[in-house]
Amino acid sequence: MNKFLTFVVATVFAIQINAQDDPKAKSILDNLSKKTKAYTSIKADFTLSIQSKKDGVNETQDGSLHLKGNKYKLMIKGQEVISDGKTVWTYIKESEEVHINTISADDNDGTFSPDKLFTLYETGFKYKYVEEKNNIHSINLYPKDAGSKAFHRITLFIDKVKNEIKEVKVFGKDGSETTYKIKTFLTNTALSDTLFTFDKTKHPKVEIIDLRE
Repeated sequence: MNKFLTFVVATVFAIQINAQDDPKAKSILDNLSKKTKAYTSIKADFTLSIQSKKDGVNETQDGSLHLKGNKYKLMIKGQEVISDGKTVWTYIKESEEVHINTISADDNDGTFSPDKLFTLYETGFKYKYVEEKNNIHSINLYPKDAGSKAFHRITLFIDKVKNEIKEVKVFGKDGSETTYKIKTFLTNTALSDTLFTFDKTKHPKVEIIDLRE
């Protein structure tokens, strides 16, 4: 269920080719990557918006994300998605269930997981600089392996002064748009490793559904 961040996420071939070696976009993304990798941890609050004219969906909800290396804890309405980098626990509050999965390096379902939210652009994308407006850079990302992805384009909005991602917009092949707007962004705070595992003792009535093979 780290598939939640499907950020639900085909581009016209000529556009993808032009986007492949955009030096301005590469320079901005390289600087962003260098800064982000230097953080020991990230705590972010965000607003998630999902729009789909096809399905008649127009939803907005708040969420929060804690990151520490490849560990993460995502909290959104009705569920928590927790990972220690090897195992993923998806706790569904309404049904009092927790689904357990193993993270596989071979996973290629066209989605990306929460720990990649601020670094998803590093591999597997061509990119093209769009514009600067009100000190915000916008850069389009196009997946190199478009056939395996649920989206055809991602747009990053990057604060020029702070060198931080402020918004991520995912354009799905099904016509949906998924937008993450970062409201607060804190770095290098102390986060205990216990935050990144599911503690059954705190949920004694939960039903465990182990989907690991």
